[in-house]
Order: sequence, then structure tokens, then C-alpha cells
Amino acid sequence: MNSPASGDGAAGDSARGNAAPATPDAAGPVPPAHASPVGASRVDTIDDLPAPEPLPYDGVASVAVGTVLWALAAVVMLFFLDDLRDDGHLWWLATAICGFVLGLAGLWIVVRRPSRLR
Repeated sequence: MNSPASGDGAAGDSARGNAAPATPDAAGPVPPAHASPVGASRVDTIDDLPAPEPLPYDGVASVAVGTVLWALAAVVMLFFLDDLRDDGHLWWLATAICGFVLGLAGLWIVVRRPSRLR
């Protein structure tokens, strides 16, 4: 254990939390918060940023696949309706049906989106 008597006074003080806090001047001057590295462009506001390029992917395929998978899951669970009811898992079927309905809404949105962006 470090103690002032053992000759490690600084280590003992910092272990107990009594060390003096480091000042910014000890490591050198602190650059202002708005300073940027040499050669870097500085952006003042978000309006100065260039607009990002739109992605070439429209998402129709992934939403369609997800919608089909939810529908398939609902159809498969219809065959096990009695088992789901007995085990208290009838909500699984409701979840699959909700996923299918929300997928249809998502398809409607992603199919219309490219025409709305033009």
C-alpha cells in the first residue's frame, strides 16, 4: 500500500483522490473548439454541406420478400391453429398477420416513393 511515509507521497495522494487536478496549461494551450486541422474545410452550418446522393436501391424487393415471408408464416401457423391455441401462442398468428398487413402498407409506400421523388 502506498503511503506518504513509504516515499510514494504522490502515488498515495492520487490513489486517495487528493491529487491536484491537471490544468490545461500543463499540457500546452488548448485549441478553441471551433479550430480545425490545417487543410481541413470548415463547415459552419448544415446548409453548407452538399446534399447526399440518393441511393440507387428503392427497397421494393426487400419489403416484398418480408411481406411474403410473413404471409407464409401465417399460412403455416393456420395448420397448427389448435396447437397454438392450446399452448397459449395464438398471438404468433396475430403477429404474422400484422406483419403481412404492415408489409402491404410498406409495399404501397416504397412503390410510390420513386415517382414522388421526381
